[in-house]
Amino acid sequence: MHHIGNQQRHRPSDAEQWVFTGDVHDHSRFDGDCAWCDKQDQRLSFEVRHAKVDGSCHICQTCIERTPLRMEQDSRALSVQQWRDHLSGLAVRLTHRTCREVLRNLLARTDDPALQEVAVYFDRNVQLSPGRAATLLLALSRSRLDVDPRIFEVQIRSAAHKGEFAHLSEREKLAVWPVFSVTIQKRLMSLGLAPTAIRSRPHLPEIPRKPAWERAGLAGP
Repeated sequence: MHHIGNQQRHRPSDAEQWVFTGDVHDHSRFDGDCAWCDKQDQRLSFEVRHAKVDGSCHICQTCIERTPLRMEQDSRALSVQQWRDHLSGLAVRLTHRTCREVLRNLLARTDDPALQEVAVYFDRNVQLSPGRAATLLLALSRSRLDVDPRIFEVQIRSAAHKGEFAHLSEREKLAVWPVFSVTIQKRLMSLGLAPTAIRSRPHLPEIPRKPAWERAGLAGP
């Protein structure tokens, strides 16, 4: 488990004394913990540095959006809305760039024209249709690249995309299924579109995940 930041586990009372260094890291996985709020399963981390004391840490997007921090590069102060728009723009550009890099790595390993078409579609839409997602995610599973398939967003809201998903093979549906949120998975199950293996699986109670401080071997709060 990758641990973001240091041992600080709560948003500090002097949050206004921190500055944003401009460094945003995409881990290509959802396994990071925020150093301020202990929120788990984070894909992105934002580096902040204390203005008066040596030390920096990485925090989640929710925490950094709470206070319009100054930006270390030019010490600009933004309004709350400008600040959130700035962070959102950084996050979107970085996540899309990561997806394109994954696609480039896959294309370097194969000359599959179907995968090339997926890359073109993603460049135009920054999302994938269910069929193209299945092509990509099956190739990703064969490549053994250390990438979480959930970094790709799959279009499923329209009737056309639901129909496309319905016509996928069982193997293709299973490849795409982990990308969907729990809410979308439940909706697809209610429509009878879930993979057969998922529909027939007995429901098991969710095992609560240990807090980050316990997984890191630290003393309790």
